[in-house]
Amino acid sequence: MIQNKKRTRQKQENFLFFLMGIILLGLLISGYFLFVGKILPGISSSGTKIPSSNHSESKKTTLPSLRDDQGNEQSGQAMNLYFAAKGQDKLVKEIRRISTGEKTIIAIAINLINELIRGPFSPEARPLISPGSQLRALFFHKGIFYVDFSREFIENHPGGAQEEVLTIYSIVNTLTELDSKAKVKFLVNGTEIDSLRGHVALRQFITRFDSLL
Repeated sequence: MIQNKKRTRQKQENFLFFLMGIILLGLLISGYFLFVGKILPGISSSGTKIPSSNHSESKKTTLPSLRDDQGNEQSGQAMNLYFAAKGQDKLVKEIRRISTGEKTIIAIAINLINELIRGPFSPEARPLISPGSQLRALFFHKGIFYVDFSREFIENHPGGAQEEVLTIYSIVNTLTELDSKAKVKFLVNGTEIDSLRGHVALRQFITRFDSLL
């Protein structure tokens, strides 16, 4: 008798647990559909909208066009060259577009030196490399630029301590735009020289000197 009562009670409890589970599952399902059908659309419609990006309104930054001494627009990579500032004992920067078709540091360095020989485009600057000077050769090895000029580099130089300093560092600071830690060795007709006109020792390697700018 007692065992029959326990079994009956256990069956009733199991049925109640099952019924409660069915009710709970029904509540979860109805709550889900209520959220999706009514609450979620209300949130979406009243929420703050994120403005879409308008690419047509964005401003594009472009480098200004650079022109040579004939007024022709330059093409190539923008590089800094250094000439003497007129009426001042310092160097002035001139931005010029240099052809970098070969994309080697030697090829670009040769173009830079030839542009220094060509002279500045700005009326506020003056050239420093002696008239008639030619670049015979240029090498770059283990962080050192070896620059070999023709004899006119020395023979046609006007002299003077400050003019010599400006000439040397016009070349050095221009070349070290390619590698700020590089050094420069000057040669004339393939031979080491003691100095340009007796003021700057050139048997040593010359490093960048920004104080002249």
